[in-house]
Amino acid sequence: MSEPRISASDQDYLRAIYDAGGHERRVGTGEVAGELNLTQGAVTFALQRLHEKGLVNYRRYQGARLTEDGERHALEMVRHHRLIERFLVEFLDYDWNDVHEEADRLEHVISEEMERRIAAKVSDPTTDPHGDSIPNEALDALQADDARQLTGAADGTDFVVARVRDRDRAVLEYLTEIQLVPGTEASVVRRLPFDGPLVVRIESEEVALSQTVSDSVFIRDA
Repeated sequence: MSEPRISASDQDYLRAIYDAGGHERRVGTGEVAGELNLTQGAVTFALQRLHEKGLVNYRRYQGARLTEDGERHALEMVRHHRLIERFLVEFLDYDWNDVHEEADRLEHVISEEMERRIAAKVSDPTTDPHGDSIPNEALDALQADDARQLTGAADGTDFVVARVRDRDRAVLEYLTEIQLVPGTEASVVRRLPFDGPLVVRIESEEVALSQTVSDSVFIRDA
């Protein structure tokens, strides 16, 4: 039996399901819709289509989880996307807040030969510019991710930034401005009361972060 035809739209959905955690658990249509900025109705229709192709296991009201074939296709897109981001930053002088949309367009069209050449050019990295892990060429593994959201860190926590979400350009620009980027060491000073911002110390400067920003930063203990 031949493999089903995988369209660029299918690939987008598979990567979004993976990014939402669909390789480990069932994810709801709302989670996938949030990744792609689409309506839940459109996502439901797509999940049904992917289920028919054997790429996801979808159950109404319970969400979807990637099948083995679906995860393989998703990992291929994740690898393409993150290698392209790394290449754009290192060799074409893109800012890290400008590469996500470019990689979204290019990830579908590069050949496996071009993927190998890009990987060699950027010295086969294990992470993209935002700190996200890049699957290996065999697509059999990602680095274990033990990072947690900065939002939940307790007062006095010394941490290093592991990765940041790459979907919001304005947040990425702000993180660049305050230098809260992957590899930065900082500490949680305090959380202001009544749902106030999280105050962190970066070098000698204290900065108050909104929850939108702190939700976008993932950390490990320093």
